[in-house]
This record gives sequence, C-alpha cells and structure tokens, in this order.
Amino acid sequence: MPWFRRSPPALDLSVTVAVWNRARELEGLLENVEGFAKEVVVVDGGSDDDTAEVCRNHPLARRIEHPWEGHFARIKNASLAAAQGEWILHLDSDERVSPGLAEQLPWLCARRVPFYRLPMLWLVEEDPPRFVKSAKHYPCYVPRLLRNLPQHRYRDDVGPVHPTFPKAVRKQMKKVRDPRACLLHYCLAWLSRSALTEKARDYAAREPGSEETNAAYYLWWQGEHELVDLEDLA
Repeated sequence: MPWFRRSPPALDLSVTVAVWNRARELEGLLENVEGFAKEVVVVDGGSDDDTAEVCRNHPLARRIEHPWEGHFARIKNASLAAAQGEWILHLDSDERVSPGLAEQLPWLCARRVPFYRLPMLWLVEEDPPRFVKSAKHYPCYVPRLLRNLPQHRYRDDVGPVHPTFPKAVRKQMKKVRDPRACLLHYCLAWLSRSALTEKARDYAAREPGSEETNAAYYLWWQGEHELVDLEDLA
C-alpha cells in the first residue's frame, strides 16, 4: 500500500454463490462477507430447507431461483449474470474470505487487472485451524475475483462438475501471490472421510475422466501431504 494512501479505494463488489440446501453454510458466508460486499447474489437451485428465510433475514442477500440442471457452470453463470457490482467475488457456500483477503480486496480491485486467481487453503481442522499442504492443495489458485464483464463466464459446453473459463479469459488472469490474501475452503473439515469418499465417487460418475482429480483433492489423506497451522501464514 503506498504510504500516502490513508484509506482504501472505494469498493463496488458483488459476492455471488450458488446453493442447494445449504442454509447453515449460507448463514456463515453472509456473516463473513457483510463487511465489504455491496450485495450477495444467492442463486438457489431448488432448496427445501430454510435458505429462502436466511436470505429474507439478511439485508445484503438477493435470492434468485434457478432450477438445478446438474451442471455447475450453468448455475454459477446465472449468479454471475445477476451481479450488479463492478467486481464479483464468486464463492462456494463452504468457502470463507480470510481477513488478509478482505483487507486487500479494495486495492486489488483498484488495479488494472481484469481477473484474479486467489490462493485457496483447504482446511482439514477448525480448532486449531490447519490446512493440508500437498502438490494439489497448496499452492492452489482458483479464479474467483473478476470484473463484471459479459465475457467472464464459465464454459457450459464442458463439465459438468469441474467448470472452466474460456482460454482467452484464462490468459488474462493474474495470480495473487500473498498466501495471507486467501480463501479458506472448509469442505475437508466439515465432511467426514466417508462423505468425502462418496463425493469423489459421485463427481467421477458425473464427469468421466475426473477420477484422478477428485481423488487428489477430496481423498487428501491417501496422498503425500503435511498439515500446517493457519497461524504460520501470519
């Protein structure tokens, strides 16, 4: 941060998330981002829990119903298309913005960069918070912070589980190298090993050819790894 800047630049940012029966996770996400988000666009794939009530009770949440078609890119694109901010931070319901990233968001969005890959830490424990370090999990850069432009959309002709952006868009992405400005992914901490095994199996069945990728990320205990305390990044 330049020494002569006493306050961060103005931030016009929409947070977007696609959910389906994730009301409790959504509550945590809304609380996590309310300090910097202009709005939170919640695209609901057909929840029958109290997702709608959670959205009604939060002043930033704007819920949009969009039938779940079994294709992640399409429902994610629906959330991106509905965003009204100059910038978009796209999250999954089991992800949280770290304090370091929240602090840096205004400065990142003030730069002449159209799209960022953010470092993501895959937490496996919450108390104390520890993340897994492996060839896949760390460093893990995910494309989530983007200018709100029509061309910034996932490809809907591939998948359906692991969405990707067009090659021309990927070439414009810039990595945020500071590991403290990260997203915290709680999937591995919140699901049991049996549930993670089932998740990897389900994704592989939906998207043939993704078996190795699913196993590497979700069956983290089977590969070479180490566990690192989150405070070690401070």
